[in-house]
Amino acid sequence: MAGCADFDAFYETLYGDRWKGLRCALLAPNDAVGLRLKTTGEIEFFEDPPEGVYRMDRASIKGAKTIHLPNEGTVLDACAAPGGKTLVLAGLSGPQTRIEANELSAERRRRMREVFKVQMPESIRPRVSVTGYDAARLCRIRKDWYNSILLDAPCSSERHVLNSPHALSEWTAARTRQLAVRQWSLLSSCFLMLRPGGCLVYSTCSVSWFENDGVVQRLIEKYEDRCNIIEEEWGERTTYGTIILPDISNGAGPLYVAHIHKKV
Repeated sequence: MAGCADFDAFYETLYGDRWKGLRCALLAPNDAVGLRLKTTGEIEFFEDPPEGVYRMDRASIKGAKTIHLPNEGTVLDACAAPGGKTLVLAGLSGPQTRIEANELSAERRRRMREVFKVQMPESIRPRVSVTGYDAARLCRIRKDWYNSILLDAPCSSERHVLNSPHALSEWTAARTRQLAVRQWSLLSSCFLMLRPGGCLVYSTCSVSWFENDGVVQRLIEKYEDRCNIIEEEWGERTTYGTIILPDISNGAGPLYVAHIHKKV
């Protein structure tokens, strides 16, 4: 299968001898835990979640928890569907913090509203709004607008590709580079929408350099005098961020995170 051979050849150039083990880990089930919001707002986590409790990859939870939340103001979850990270943000933020769960796709927005209806206590819902903007263009009307932004960008999702024979058969190296163009438009727009002094967390579930450090590198090259990269103390360090890979994280991930601070 040409797509499969090209896929492996591409990622072997990025990971070398590690790719074989990483590939096997990506084919295995991810490390999901359950989370539930109490009526008081706190988050409960379940190692063996009962039916009806929202399940989320352990790495994705850590990525959402990376963001610095303001005591008051507005936080943007720029590409919010399916809604799990918004649940985490809602559980971590205080009563004076508003959260905007934005999703361009109408169908994904509909499903996300259903998640919030089931998983989010009524006491929290007034603080969370659902919007349908293209986050890559929203900067035209909302410059220096948000106190904090979480951008979990659409990506290659190699774990999904490997577990889908059809997706794997159609894969080409051009895909990751094309996605990087979209990710750059989203990241640069979010940086412009972030207030000075604010926190922007950029994440993907891709293992491709082009979609991770490659995108953040463009931001630094353009706005070097206006942004700082904050180093995290978890995961594997990359040039500009941190990555959790399932081959050495008990199945969690993949998740790449770059923690960006906009200078005042």
